[in-house]
Amino acid sequence: MALPKAQPAEVLRAWQKDDFYEKQFAGQLARIIPSHHAPKTIPISSLLYKSFTTLKDLQTLGEEYSGIVQVDESYHKLPTYGNRLLSILLSAFGETVTRKLLSQVEKKIEVNGTLRPEVQNVLLIVVKALGNIVPQIESIHRALSYINGGPLQIGKFVSGIDYVHVRPAAAAYYAHLRLLGLVTLLHAFVSSGKSLYEAKKNIEQLSNFPNEVDSNKTCVACLEELLHPCVLHCGHLFCMQCCYGALDNCPLCRTPFTKNTVVPIMNYYPGEL
Repeated sequence: MALPKAQPAEVLRAWQKDDFYEKQFAGQLARIIPSHHAPKTIPISSLLYKSFTTLKDLQTLGEEYSGIVQVDESYHKLPTYGNRLLSILLSAFGETVTRKLLSQVEKKIEVNGTLRPEVQNVLLIVVKALGNIVPQIESIHRALSYINGGPLQIGKFVSGIDYVHVRPAAAAYYAHLRLLGLVTLLHAFVSSGKSLYEAKKNIEQLSNFPNEVDSNKTCVACLEELLHPCVLHCGHLFCMQCCYGALDNCPLCRTPFTKNTVVPIMNYYPGEL
């Protein structure tokens, strides 16, 4: 007879317990490694903790506490070694790798001289919006797990891993978890919608920029005609292609800036400056 599928509350309890132990482990690691490597302790502690438990066909401390066991999609067998390894790597490094890939794409777009400024800026806006949505993907998956059950980690879901009870669980209707799932899902959708709306608004603003300005106005950075003028927080004016391109500090005063602090000037007329 097949074992019953683990209830959402038991899966959540196991995840909370494991997360607590992983953070404690990360705190201990942070004491023995250089301070500039401290941010790396969280994924490393997760990797080591799961490698000594899940990867060796053992329950984690949280799973043992909740009385649940990882199984494959058939709910009759333990997950294969490959699936367990994949789930561990995705859980430990999935979001970090995704962010680094998006960052690399953004840098390649910024230094690509073959793209027109309009296309370049649209692509940068889209990549930034995707970066803002990445955390919401995990929230949406977690909300669906609260409602329908299943693993809380996307890595386990992707690798086809679920949970079953190995000891009788108290019969209960976890209405509060369903409510939490609905609230989390709503918040994630609102946050994602806000990021997409801001990206759409920025793209629309780009389409309204004037295409040409007075030929006497020249961008100091590229020594070309000042097109689509933008101002930095130091007050100096440059063309959009330079501001959103390879520049990371003002060519005039050397003040560093980030792309999200660049302010496009709407309805620019040389005589007004």
